[in-house]
Amino acid sequence: MLEPQLKSYILDGLITSEDWNMNLATAKPRIETALTNLATAFGEPVFDEWALVEKSSNGWKLVEYGGSRKEAFLADFGKDIAALRETLDPDDIQIGDFAFSHEGFGSGFDAHMCVGSNKLILFNNTDKSTGEITANPRWTNAQVHFSNLLEAFIADPLS
Repeated sequence: MLEPQLKSYILDGLITSEDWNMNLATAKPRIETALTNLATAFGEPVFDEWALVEKSSNGWKLVEYGGSRKEAFLADFGKDIAALRETLDPDDIQIGDFAFSHEGFGSGFDAHMCVGSNKLILFNNTDKSTGEITANPRWTNAQVHFSNLLEAFIADPLS
């Protein structure tokens, strides 16, 4: 039986009560851990870059980026966010909503998840399409790590 001071949710382990209240400092390592677990299960990186973005009254802004091509990402950010708006209504997205793009439809992002009020994590594989990734037989078992990350943000949204 779990001790009362511990809260848990599915994310490859327990999260102690002092870690409850997701913020950028706790979210970043959880994202990185989930992507590492996903890559290990898949046999290669599924997403080689991610970005936490937030919608404000001034539009979308980049909060945090993980990857190796930040300048290129920023150069395409406006165009890619505009394309994302065509397939996603930010006023009607709920924490826990997610989607995968298919064969380049929509934005330049391969997947996104809503992780807090007006906050999304965008995921991208810069070498392969979503179709190539999902065609790999390892994808079915590996995607549990994406789901685990999503469940973590549903249980404890980013503030």
